[in-house]
Amino acid sequence: MAISLEAINWLAVLGAIVANMAVGAIWYSPIAAGKAWLESTGRSQEEIEGGGGAMALAIVPAALNATVIAILASGLGVATAGGGALLGLAVWLGFVMPTNWIEVIFDRKSYRTAIINNGNFIITMPLMGAIIGMWG
Repeated sequence: MAISLEAINWLAVLGAIVANMAVGAIWYSPIAAGKAWLESTGRSQEEIEGGGGAMALAIVPAALNATVIAILASGLGVATAGGGALLGLAVWLGFVMPTNWIEVIFDRKSYRTAIINNGNFIITMPLMGAIIGMWG
């Protein structure tokens, strides 16, 4: 697999980052899993209000995820939304989800938090892959 950063459509990567952040903002809001996530982490709404700095920092892992998916898609010849979604699902299943469960096992994070977080990732990783596959 040849890796060429020049072959990556960086606008597709940017679109994937924006989609990731939008889904995360909705997922962790009170209209979706936000209340359950707060309970599972032992936090209150007041503690996280004004968390724009944390949201800004969340762009970094989103950008890394999107870039790695784009590199893999380019190297593997993924050029459709469906292929990209499958690639994103594979990245979630092989790397993201196991890492979350390691935190449960060794860092004693709650199962509920891991399930909620993985709910977000099982949506965002295939979505980013689909965007990159479609536009890449």
